[in-house]
Amino acid sequence: MERNHFMKKSLGLFFLGLITISGYSTAASVYTFTGEIIANNFSDNTGAISDSGLAIGSTISYSFLVDTTRQGIRTTNNGTITTYDDSTTANHTIDYFYVDLISGGLGEVDGGYYNGPGYVDEYNRGLDITSSTNPSDDWVSFLGGSANNLVQIYSGGMSFVDWIIGTSPISALESTYDSTGASSVFSSLLTLESVAPVPIPPALLLFGSGLLGLLGFSYRKRID
Repeated sequence: MERNHFMKKSLGLFFLGLITISGYSTAASVYTFTGEIIANNFSDNTGAISDSGLAIGSTISYSFLVDTTRQGIRTTNNGTITTYDDSTTANHTIDYFYVDLISGGLGEVDGGYYNGPGYVDEYNRGLDITSSTNPSDDWVSFLGGSANNLVQIYSGGMSFVDWIIGTSPISALESTYDSTGASSVFSSLLTLESVAPVPIPPALLLFGSGLLGLLGFSYRKRID
């Protein structure tokens, strides 16, 4: 139950512990996940899919930036930012983290439909649910885009830290809306193509090393 909380609360940009994701050991807490789907199920009431040159059998790629040190958020059209709060129940640990859809997606059509002040302009929500009693109840999802063009990749029975490149059963769902409220939607299995750590800038590493040194010196001085 404590794995996700350890990841987010203990891993920072200055903490160089090793995490293993998809068989790769990295010294970072920020990653880019890239996956591809082969479109096999869609409805295209807005024409956005055909206008993009896509059809059954087309390959579509998505990339998400994932930062396990930050909380997931959503931002509405009026600029209000809401943070998703972690929680724990009798049987589940619910952990939110930050994601950002950095490539992929059809985009909204004709300005979209959900443009009122309370509708979501941008989702940056990662969700990791861990069950203490039944691992098959585990759930993870990356939610990006907006109310007008929503992209989600998700899987059950595992955390994203257990995803394996090329083999894990991950699904993708995208929906987009035009100004009349009509939608285009497609879904498919997603093949994880790569997981890459985002490098920490050298200057930041030096600053972090210096900060850790000062903290260590202060701690030693108190002991002495």
